[in-house]
Amino acid sequence: MTPRLDMLLVQAPADSSGACLSRLGRELLSQLTAAHGFHCPVDEWTPRGCGAPQHPALPSPWRACLSHRGLRVIAGIATVPVGIDIEQVRSRHRNRLSGLVACLPEADVRHEIMASTAPLSMFYRAWTLHEALFKLDSLCGKTPHHVLGTRLSRLLPGGGAHAWQWQHENWTVSICCQYSLLQIRSLPRLSISKSDGLLSSPPAWQ
Repeated sequence: MTPRLDMLLVQAPADSSGACLSRLGRELLSQLTAAHGFHCPVDEWTPRGCGAPQHPALPSPWRACLSHRGLRVIAGIATVPVGIDIEQVRSRHRNRLSGLVACLPEADVRHEIMASTAPLSMFYRAWTLHEALFKLDSLCGKTPHHVLGTRLSRLLPGGGAHAWQWQHENWTVSICCQYSLLQIRSLPRLSISKSDGLLSSPPAWQ
């Protein structure tokens, strides 16, 4: 069976707190599971701060994944472990971009970002990939010591991990999985592209 990821991306109400965003994410997860015939009450998801959400009524092999930034929340359920991250451009990052890039662990990635015509966008593609890999490894029981303990070289042919990305205006989404044929279904419909490291620029809304 082809591995599958179903996900929802929504805009939260203005002034939503982190707790409200986490609650909204779990409401979205319950909607996704209900679409598959699983009854997963919102209050029975594991609480915020305990890693990827889990639910006693979610049958194997389904797994939940969740990320939020600013006022956007992305939630998904998949038949295999999947790491998801969403990031929003922040103005303070523009002013300290060279320092942020210098923290990235791979020299070829740093060089590619700084040589780009859109280095801030490239940085967010790199950062969200690190975050998504970190979450993927955590789901697989191999939590790295730090987000930057991951390596984007794993996304190259033979590296054992695969990535998909979407980028539009001030937003970037990255998805990482161990299976190259992951089938992704999203609402709203996003034009998500397969990515090898930072080599390709993801398309925007479809």
